Amino acid sequence: MANQVSLMDYLQHGPIPLPVIDQGQSPRNERNDSYSSDDITSVGHWAEFNLTSIQQQYGAVLAAACIADEVFPPSPPRPVNSKSAVRSRINAYLTNRVVRALRCGFAHITSTNQLAGLSVLNYDTGTLAATIDNFVPDLGFFDPSPPVETRPNRAPGDIKPSFKWSLELRNHPTAGIRSEFRQALSQVNWYMNQHHARYGFIITDRELVAIRRLDSNGNLELSASIPWDANGTAAQPQLTVLLGLWYLGMLAAND
Repeated sequence: MANQVSLMDYLQHGPIPLPVIDQGQSPRNERNDSYSSDDITSVGHWAEFNLTSIQQQYGAVLAAACIADEVFPPSPPRPVNSKSAVRSRINAYLTNRVVRALRCGFAHITSTNQLAGLSVLNYDTGTLAATIDNFVPDLGFFDPSPPVETRPNRAPGDIKPSFKWSLELRNHPTAGIRSEFRQALSQVNWYMNQHHARYGFIITDRELVAIRRLDSNGNLELSASIPWDANGTAAQPQLTVLLGLWYLGMLAAND
């Protein structure tokens, strides 16, 4: 039988770094007539998306809820060279773990009568939430109770290879690269506006960055970068990608 650990322990695992095959890939992000880099008015810092805030809000749940542990396999990581490869690695390393962690957290919250004002959410591919005007986010958090076509995506996410986007490009000296940085944000901002979602995210083979939409005018706040391979323990916790995604789900669950 798998070792039972606290939910915090479970979310402290981090996958090993992924090698990137450099084939001179284009750094150009997706284009659409509905959104562009010019839509992003300001990009601030979401300072509250941090380990301290998570522990203050959900420390008791993370310590008390128990789940069967699931360490990452020691096998060599498979390299990536495209968005489809990054998507495959996210599914292999993260998806089922986030799903199980959310179920565990919501089950504990329900059992302790703390669910008031929250909806129990699932995490999965964006096709399992509503599709609006044929725009489909890569990932998302949603209430599975309504029919698929009416479920808002409460925190739409987009997958990017690290050679197309990273948080450190925000202040790049080249204007064209800064424009590409905002182009990717404009895509997620479009999804958030469509679904009336306050939260979103971009995940790459290197990092997770959470996004908070402040209004409908392109004013966003971004979390600090959460490294793909960050890991810790319940005794010495770190803000890992798994914990960050779980926390986004909890924030999006607030009705």
